[in-house]
Amino acid sequence: MKRSIRKRQKGAQVVEFALVLPFMILVIFTVLDFAFLAYNKAVLTNASREAARRGITLSTTAWNPNDIRQVACNYARGALITVGAGTSNASCTGSVDPTITVSPTTAPAFNDPVTVTVSYTVRGFSMGTWWNLGVGPNSVGAPVVLTSQTVMNHE
Repeated sequence: MKRSIRKRQKGAQVVEFALVLPFMILVIFTVLDFAFLAYNKAVLTNASREAARRGITLSTTAWNPNDIRQVACNYARGALITVGAGTSNASCTGSVDPTITVSPTTAPAFNDPVTVTVSYTVRGFSMGTWWNLGVGPNSVGAPVVLTSQTVMNHE
């Protein structure tokens, strides 16, 4: 009697594993995506702080928003984790590069605020790549736009 029960259950574990495997993979990719989001958000915050610091300090060179933008670009390009294909270049104008804005565009007066905003579209393993449920920027699986803004007063 025991042998016939075992023979009928042979292969049941394989079927159960096949049913659970997609959910396990989804959980693993979701954990990785959230880790990428947290890490990339920290990188964007540091990039905007470094660029804002460059913009507020007094130096012998003329105040140039492109130089400030390049500081954020250099920091972010070297540290961001990207998944997927796209173009990237040294001036951060490629399709997978962060978007950097500096305000004001002219030299600020003493104690005027300098604002640096860095935005980046994260396309992770499960965000906007191999599954997408729904339509629009808030749908499940859509890419996430991370933004970091730093405001410091000019010295």
